[in-house]
Amino acid sequence: MTSREFVLDTLKSLGTAKAKEVQEKAPDMTGTELYAAENYVPEFNPARQYLNFSAGYVCRSAAGRLVKLIQPYDSTIYTGQPEELPAQWGFYWSTDPEKALPFVALATSPYMTGDCCLNAAGEPKRSKIDNNVWSPDTNPEYWEDVTA
Repeated sequence: MTSREFVLDTLKSLGTAKAKEVQEKAPDMTGTELYAAENYVPEFNPARQYLNFSAGYVCRSAAGRLVKLIQPYDSTIYTGQPEELPAQWGFYWSTDPEKALPFVALATSPYMTGDCCLNAAGEPKRSKIDNNVWSPDTNPEYWEDVTA
């Protein structure tokens, strides 16, 4: 084994161990903590059969949103991204404006006080209320400006 191969194998092992640790700790982590560790969260794969995963499995949608599996489902029938399947996936939001993503209205995963999103202009906004499903563009009274 060359020194380059050794280094690559070692880094791969460390990354795999960290990813496993994040999955194990995810139920007790906040959205902000998960987004801080997002490099260790696997990407959602529409080719996977999500009947084979336990509720609580965490992954990242194609849009970059961190989601947890609420209930296993037959992904050969329901083929969409998590944003299209809110009954199967719960969404995490971050209080870190640098991790803010474009707003998405989901009654099953509302923003709580302090959670951040981006408005249509790409400006970070912070929710001023719990259970917020209103867009910062149409209901700015529920959001405040933040500096990323």
